[in-house]
Amino acid sequence: MLATLRSANSQLILLAWAQGFQALAGVLLTLALAFYGAANSDAMGLGLSLAARTLPTLLVALIGGAAADRWNRTKIAAGSVALGAIANAGLAIVIPLSGLDWKAQSLSLIAGFASAIGAPSLYALLPSIVGNDELVKGNAVVRTFRNTASALGPGLGAAVASLASFQFVLWAIVVCNALACVLLSQIKVASRAVKPTSFRRELAGLGSVLSENRWLLFAVPFWGLFLAIQSGAADVTQPLHVMDRHGTGVWSIMLTAMTIGYITGSLIAIKMKPRRLFTWSVVFGAFSISQLLASAHSGSTLVLICTSFVTGLGFEISGVLWGAALQSRVPEEHMGRAASFDYAISFGLTPIAYAAFGFFPIADAIPVLTLSAAVLGGLTVAGVFIGLILDAAYPRSGCFSLTLWAIDK
Repeated sequence: MLATLRSANSQLILLAWAQGFQALAGVLLTLALAFYGAANSDAMGLGLSLAARTLPTLLVALIGGAAADRWNRTKIAAGSVALGAIANAGLAIVIPLSGLDWKAQSLSLIAGFASAIGAPSLYALLPSIVGNDELVKGNAVVRTFRNTASALGPGLGAAVASLASFQFVLWAIVVCNALACVLLSQIKVASRAVKPTSFRRELAGLGSVLSENRWLLFAVPFWGLFLAIQSGAADVTQPLHVMDRHGTGVWSIMLTAMTIGYITGSLIAIKMKPRRLFTWSVVFGAFSISQLLASAHSGSTLVLICTSFVTGLGFEISGVLWGAALQSRVPEEHMGRAASFDYAISFGLTPIAYAAFGFFPIADAIPVLTLSAAVLGGLTVAGVFIGLILDAAYPRSGCFSLTLWAIDK
């Protein structure tokens, strides 16, 4: 299957490799920052460095979306990666000398701005090079490369650090960025007709984009809320409870099982062509509820491993279908702003959930996990019900055919 895609669409393979190198760079950077923070007992420096990389997402993602809809997406994506590579090269020089001080945090902030500006263009590239009928398959291929890189990253980083040093890991990040930049610059997309409006008006046009794609007014906040609750429970309460109850080894195995689930899910999604994209994305996303319930109520390591695998598999297929729904239903000229809206809501709610779930002590983990699973279950029922209505307005081709609330008989 991959060989067929390679011969039929070399642009897709370039994009997949580029995102794979970016994912690898992200994993290696997180590993390197954690190492230097732990080595110097600098939790504050680590926290500020990570925050500096994510803060710009909330500030400039919408600007990046407007830019993606107005200018050449390939150049914006490649340029943002190049700027990130320069900032990461600065980190490779600064961190070994002075740790995670203000200089490292400033460079992290620059890299974060570059990523936030370029992310909508990078996301909008796929529908520019793949037809609507191939979006599910295209998303699956790209995510397979990303997930494989994410799975290999921790082991590769640890091996490089043990054989050389973590400074080599920092420079490996720069190399990954450079390779991604070169690959992105090779992607050729057809010129799009862009209305001669000012960039300011282009930026202000998000409201009109949403009014023309009203299904996003439910779908994006739905996923923002669902992922915020799931992430808060799964990333804050769950690991503390599992490690306290079963040990760190079991938690590590659960993470590995989840990664294998992600890779398996992306491979399965290559074969999928469902019509009700949003509805099925909700159904597969609900697989994650099983892990929360198992962590709260099961003492079996095997059950924890299996539900972790199911969670990864479900989330991956869900992500592929959601990406295909967004990319096939929003006109290409509006994709950047729609993607930035999705990006900003998703990243905006999750940090709030992290902070909120941090207030719950480990002693309350079981009721917190159980209640979170129940809320997610309720959201799933609502999402499926409304999703059936929303999906009915779109034929298989992804083109809007009926009014928002019409039901496909």
